[in-house]
Amino acid sequence: MKINLKKRLGWLATAVVLSGAGLAATAIGASAQPTTASTPSAATVAAAPLLFDINGSWTDVGSAKPVITAANGFLIVDMSYAHRPTATAGTFTATLQAPNIIRWSNGSTWEKVFTGPTVVNLNGQHWTPGAAFSQQDNGFLTVDMSDSHRPTATGFVIDSSTISVTFPDAGTFTATLQAPDTIRWSNGSTWQSLPLQ
Repeated sequence: MKINLKKRLGWLATAVVLSGAGLAATAIGASAQPTTASTPSAATVAAAPLLFDINGSWTDVGSAKPVITAANGFLIVDMSYAHRPTATAGTFTATLQAPNIIRWSNGSTWEKVFTGPTVVNLNGQHWTPGAAFSQQDNGFLTVDMSDSHRPTATGFVIDSSTISVTFPDAGTFTATLQAPDTIRWSNGSTWQSLPLQ
């Protein structure tokens, strides 16, 4: 599903309003606190500069995978990953927080997924100790832990040297990637890639 969202001229573009049926979105100043969506007149519609590039894949720590595209003064939110044909949940406002976070009024948070090259190759790699096998697909990660008799972990790439992964049996951890073959986890553990056989 693609939702067309209009951007409205604002002093500082820090929030977005997402509504159901009419689907209007507004980039507004930080001091304004809208409670309902409004449809701006044609005279007031303009592309306000956003705090950061909003285009690309987003996630709520791995499970949600919406794609946002900004074009010609409109925001398009593609929710097809969830098979959602229409927006029927009412109105949500969102605050854009640099560098790449969207905080929605319903309490959820989306973080932008990095899709560029990483300093350590994560695709098709075996890791030790932990007997893990990682796969990367468009910035989203899957970590197969079955050799350790643990459930599969999922996550995403934050930037070229940082990842976030949720292990169902342990929690969510960030990690720093260090070339050429090391992952340093926020819990103090370190993984190294095994040479390909």
